[in-house]
Amino acid sequence: MSTHTNDYFSASSGMVSETSSEVSSINSSQRVSFSKASIAAPVPCSDLHSTKSNDASRKLSISRKLTNRLNDIKKAVDDDNLQTEENSADVNKILESRFDVADAIRLQHNESVQSKLNIPVTHTTTAGASLSAPSSSASSASSIQNDTTEHKASMDSKLMRNRLYPASTKHSGKDLEAQGITEFEPDEPTVKRVFTNKSTGQLELPPDGGYGWVVTFCVFLTMFSTWGCNASFGVDLAYYLNHDTYPGASKYDYALIAGLTVFLGQLLSPLVMALMRIIGLRTTMLFGDVVMLAAYLLASFTTKLWQLYVTQGFMVGCSISLIFVPATTVLPGWFLKKRAVAMGVSLLGTGAGGVVYGLATNKMLSDFGNTRWCLRIIGISCSISVLVAIALLKERNPTPAIGLRSPRAMFEQLKAMFSLKVITKPFVVLIALWFMFAFFAYNMMVFTLSSYAISKGLSSHDASTLTAILNGSQSIGRPLMGLAGDKFGRANVTIVLTTLLTIYMFAFWIPAHTFVQLIFFSILVGSCVGVANVMNTVLIADMVKPEEFLPAWAFVNYCGAPFLLVCEVIAQALTVEKDKSNPYLHAQIFCGCCFIAALILISILREYSIRMKLTERQAMTNEKLKEWKASEYDTDSADEDWGKLKERKTKYDLLLGPGIKKYFLRMVYPMKV
Repeated sequence: MSTHTNDYFSASSGMVSETSSEVSSINSSQRVSFSKASIAAPVPCSDLHSTKSNDASRKLSISRKLTNRLNDIKKAVDDDNLQTEENSADVNKILESRFDVADAIRLQHNESVQSKLNIPVTHTTTAGASLSAPSSSASSASSIQNDTTEHKASMDSKLMRNRLYPASTKHSGKDLEAQGITEFEPDEPTVKRVFTNKSTGQLELPPDGGYGWVVTFCVFLTMFSTWGCNASFGVDLAYYLNHDTYPGASKYDYALIAGLTVFLGQLLSPLVMALMRIIGLRTTMLFGDVVMLAAYLLASFTTKLWQLYVTQGFMVGCSISLIFVPATTVLPGWFLKKRAVAMGVSLLGTGAGGVVYGLATNKMLSDFGNTRWCLRIIGISCSISVLVAIALLKERNPTPAIGLRSPRAMFEQLKAMFSLKVITKPFVVLIALWFMFAFFAYNMMVFTLSSYAISKGLSSHDASTLTAILNGSQSIGRPLMGLAGDKFGRANVTIVLTTLLTIYMFAFWIPAHTFVQLIFFSILVGSCVGVANVMNTVLIADMVKPEEFLPAWAFVNYCGAPFLLVCEVIAQALTVEKDKSNPYLHAQIFCGCCFIAALILISILREYSIRMKLTERQAMTNEKLKEWKASEYDTDSADEDWGKLKERKTKYDLLLGPGIKKYFLRMVYPMKV
């Protein structure tokens, strides 16, 4: 390999040191030229011109070296991004990168059905090829289980599987059993394991459209009526804090009610998912709708604080989880390639609901002078919109409910959902901690903004307008986050947005005192503050195997839920009412620190993701190099490919080297991941 090629791969690690040494040499030469001897005697003009010429040439040399290093780094990054783009047309890769809870449920169901059939296992060498003769049932099942475990533990085997079994829809309409595939093999692509209809034996991929857009609108309605409506609680909180609605209640009581709804919405998500598998999707959502209507109606008649805890806190939180969790499992059955677009449209409901219910709540509070009719109208409107969504919602390939007659099956569902093996995987814990800090800061900022505006002398109308603007910006920002994550990399976009949020907390929120300043702050923050809600599921999909997705998703949800319970309580505890200039300063600083912690965690997670991706490509490159060495190629194109492979090998050996410098080099390596 040429010297230029070696310089290419030492670019990232040697650029700074070489540049600094060059600069140091220039400085030292300049210091020598101004010695006592040179001062004592005049310097000839020719020597002055020569010194200036040497300095200029050295500076030009440094500039050229820096330019070459940057070009080489860009070439290396472009090569990695090109490899990522080459997999963008692979249906199996698309599914694994956008794996969702519904896919995990369907995969679990298909494998459960297959295990009950207890069909003798045979093996294939290519997808759709004929299989060898079956062996005995018991020994075969044990052998396959061991082979599967060993296969998944081997990175090289996984790489070879992706090469030998590319996801293809060429035979999607053929009967799989007629092709000899009677059971999911260890080498079976995930797309076949998820979307194979066990009743027909056919591979049925999502249509990416059609009635799926109606389903998208239904999910939009559920998000609009659950999390969107709950986002307007900041207006209620400001009203409770400024009016003696419930005698004897402190600001911590109202803050705890605000945290209770978010706490239950996250904590109960895994339990609701298991309940949905037992009693069915529509039954779960209808039960949640009844609980929601009862919660708001009963809350309008409350006269004591504990009654408000039970209704607007506990019952509303339970109803949110019972409604929105089942609804989100329907979309993945209708969309695969356009899943990010459909998810983004459905997430518009959260921001739109916050805008509509935030302004409506403030208007009703000012007209009625209390929360009674406000709560009744909100409860009736939300329950009706959820009923419309349930009526139009349709599962493309519904997974049959287990029912209440089989306690063992019910226990298996809970066991699969709450498997603690995922705790042993450090990256799952990292995702959970990142989500906890980011979501904690998000809730603290959203629920505090309205109260902060009132403390600065603004009216309740202005405060509710800020909340509406914030939620409206979220309705635009959340879909764009998903699309940007698919294009530029989920971890990359998450780091950029978390960095911006950290800057906004310290540089924009703290100095903002006027209504106009807070408007701009609400627009900027609202466009990126929902990053935790959008990215948590897809980051889990990027890091874990499909079989481990459900327990990992459940762990991320219930791990940080207790901290969300006391989120607004902490914000109120940090409030200094005697500080008239800015009573919420400590809460603002704490919120910014939470985003800093989230930024550090997502950076560590990005390094792990890059290391995992580069390790995979390094193994693939080494495998291809072995093939090249075992073969003879004389064409120019073959020589060109050989040179590219050697360049990749050198690059991956450099980036995956040991040491703290290489660790931070991987963390900032600007590839799509």
